[in-house]
Amino acid sequence: MTIEAQPAARTIDVARVLENRRFDGFNIRLVLISWLITVCDGFDMMVVSFTAPYIRDEIGLTVGELASIFSSGLLGMTLGGLVFSAISDRIGRRPVVVATAFTFALLTFATGFVQSFEQFLVLRFVDGLALGGMVPIAWALNVEFVPRRYRATVITVIMIGYSVGTSGSGPLTVLVEPLIGWRGLYWAGGLASLFSAALLALWLPESLRFLVSHDRSPGRVAAMVNRLQPAAQAVPEDRFVLGDEQGDAVHGRFRDLFAGRLRILTPVLWLGFMASSIAIYFVNSWGPIVLEAMAFERNTAALATAFGGIMGSVAGLAIMRPTDRWGAVTVTFYPVILLPIMLILGLVVLPASTVLILAMVVLMLVGGMHFAIMSIIGGLYPTNVRGRGSGWCSSVGKLGGVLGPALGGVLLSSGMPVIRSYVVLALCPALVLICGAVIARYNGAGGLRGDNGRGDKA
Repeated sequence: MTIEAQPAARTIDVARVLENRRFDGFNIRLVLISWLITVCDGFDMMVVSFTAPYIRDEIGLTVGELASIFSSGLLGMTLGGLVFSAISDRIGRRPVVVATAFTFALLTFATGFVQSFEQFLVLRFVDGLALGGMVPIAWALNVEFVPRRYRATVITVIMIGYSVGTSGSGPLTVLVEPLIGWRGLYWAGGLASLFSAALLALWLPESLRFLVSHDRSPGRVAAMVNRLQPAAQAVPEDRFVLGDEQGDAVHGRFRDLFAGRLRILTPVLWLGFMASSIAIYFVNSWGPIVLEAMAFERNTAALATAFGGIMGSVAGLAIMRPTDRWGAVTVTFYPVILLPIMLILGLVVLPASTVLILAMVVLMLVGGMHFAIMSIIGGLYPTNVRGRGSGWCSSVGKLGGVLGPALGGVLLSSGMPVIRSYVVLALCPALVLICGAVIARYNGAGGLRGDNGRGDKA
């Protein structure tokens, strides 16, 4: 009887396998299902704002109760980003994304049955937990399946889906509410989210980087490596490593967000992302009112704000490939242009037509700036803390979402000329400019040069 010799176990660098791949159908499907669930996430977050008048009239809510409902959703999203990101760094990306997607889908559907303030308040808080937990983990999972040269691109494309969901919730409410009522909107949104969550359950893989970094499921790792690179002929007995993270003393703890160069990168990233979030929420919340206060017609102000917001998404798409090529230094590009424009707009007397054009340019550049800094988040962190890093930064952005509208309220009620608000708001791109430069400097000359958080070349 002849016993065949077993091939000697090899060491396979999974990071190299991922880095040398093309962006193929596997990645396209992954981005597509992530984009679709993110559209639903954005719709669920914003539809409450547009259906609030109908709900108020039917179940008798006060302005204070509506404010509490809005705040409970935002609080839930902030906590969800912190809690579920930490869980994803321990149990995996896939179970967290799938579970949170099904949760917010069911809760969106259930919102169509609310009968009281208390029910609405609890549903929005728990719904917010799931909404806030899903998006940053979807970022992390997609980042972990593509080469560095595509990371900013996939995050930007996914977050365009979020913008589609938030911006589309208003027109959909106007068009559909007269036909199916506000409750029908939540039922339809919940069913769409359930469909998207089912696609995730069917097709969403676990992060290959996560499995390798945690030394789990060698059989699954071997099968996935062979799927991505058939010539590898990996077997479960092989040793799988992440060559671009060798030597990292990172174990998924909160303090690891501040290990090595991350002790500089993390707080600077938080500061820059908060400043960008303040700016984007300010212009989105107060843009039409600011223009109307400058004597523009209401329809003109609304259309100019909507057009500027759309062009912000275009600006985000335009910067994604340069970011993948040159790294975090491109975060400074839009602030360099935006800062002088805001100062000119706020300090120089200009014709009304010029003011309107510059106001739209500001909206476009603020949107592009926000997409640019958001696109680098996942790539700054090593695998073991990528979920936590993305989640904490996302939650910091939610804080900016609170401060932005609040800042607008303070400025517009201060009695100063409303045009001067652009001068105050110019502090935001100034901070993003400084933070982008610091991130590029401390994460390597090329910006996003590796996965270890120290700027070491992979």
